[in-house]
Amino acid sequence: MEKLNLAIQNERQLLGCILRDPSLFEEVNLTPDHFIDFKNRELFRAMQELKEQGEVPDMVNLTMLAFSKRMNFGGADYISELHSIVLDVNAFDRYQQNILDYHTVQKAQDMVHTFLENTKEKHDAKELRTLIDNINKLEAETVRKQQTFQELLASRMEYHYSTPEKGLSGIDTGFTGLNKFTDGWQPSDLIIIGARPSMGKTALVLNSILNSCKRNDTFGTFFSIEMSKGQIIDRLIAMEGRINLMKMRNPNKTFTDEEWKRYHAAVGVLEKLNMDIRDEYTVPTIRAAIRKNMKQYPDKKHVVAIDFLTLIKPIKDTGNTHKDLTVIIQDLKQTAKDLNVPIIVLAQLNRGVENRQDKRPNMSDIRESGSIEQIADLIAFLYRDDYYNKETEHKGLTEIIITKNRNGDTGTLYMKFVKETNTFYDVVFQT
Repeated sequence: MEKLNLAIQNERQLLGCILRDPSLFEEVNLTPDHFIDFKNRELFRAMQELKEQGEVPDMVNLTMLAFSKRMNFGGADYISELHSIVLDVNAFDRYQQNILDYHTVQKAQDMVHTFLENTKEKHDAKELRTLIDNINKLEAETVRKQQTFQELLASRMEYHYSTPEKGLSGIDTGFTGLNKFTDGWQPSDLIIIGARPSMGKTALVLNSILNSCKRNDTFGTFFSIEMSKGQIIDRLIAMEGRINLMKMRNPNKTFTDEEWKRYHAAVGVLEKLNMDIRDEYTVPTIRAAIRKNMKQYPDKKHVVAIDFLTLIKPIKDTGNTHKDLTVIIQDLKQTAKDLNVPIIVLAQLNRGVENRQDKRPNMSDIRESGSIEQIADLIAFLYRDDYYNKETEHKGLTEIIITKNRNGDTGTLYMKFVKETNTFYDVVFQT
């Protein structure tokens, strides 16, 4: 009975995931026959019919079905219950696999039961061969269909031949020096940008997304968990208009006529951009928001940034910070891979940097560095010498220290940072 209850719970969780994120229905490999519970089976059938009619299988459309259909799966009350019980939308694949496994084992048990019944009074080798054949066929059904090596090779050749003769293979970072290291932000990459406070990590990523979106072929989604949406908009206006960010607090009091002109020109540019500022703070809600934007703007390249890592909340807080953060990083990487988009995550470094003579960051300065170093595709740190050394010869320069680059070079490049406007500029590129 416990096994049966667990199987039904898997069905409920899977249906709840679809209700939370209807785009997941595109990834379903099930039929109504895979569902044990009658209500779950009828709800899945209703979702399937909506999809076949070109409708979204969401809560609104399900509650608008005919009364008899709604009653088959329990109506609005049942789908509201399923929507509320979901633990983790990212576990959709696991729930689906559990349902497939249960269905397969149940069919195997039925085959064995039939064999035992048919051989109870006589030992017939033909029955044994039939059982073995059926089990072998069943086993073959459980293996997920994968591309053959030849198909993978052909797909990769197609990708290589379609790469541009000029330009970048990834999304333009907006900076020549950074592009030389990365060839653009690469789809499916998890990118970590780490720095101590006031180094400009948020400004760098906002500048990058702003520059990318101005090309009109890119959609940028920025998840601001630390700052309000209004503060992010202020930064973008200051960057585009080359306006002192401090003055944005009270423009009527501080702006000159020239600054108002630049302000309105900046707003005119920004309002045409394909950009979204959001404040989701769990991986499933972040993933759902990215999916929504990708579905709404299918003709655009997509780049995602999250500010910042340790403010992302685990779905289930275990009390073990290392374990929780490792799961978050793994889920972010899986999201980047599944959706084939670059995800840039900002990370706050610990105070150990301040206690060293050379305050340039390294991997040990980042929280749970072992997990990040293993999972991330690209890791870069920001360092401003003039923050620590007022007499430095490198005033206004920021070092971008690339310590890990899975598919490219590591090294340091230099950029000019104008703190007043939060703006970065290319300077000398060094290998």
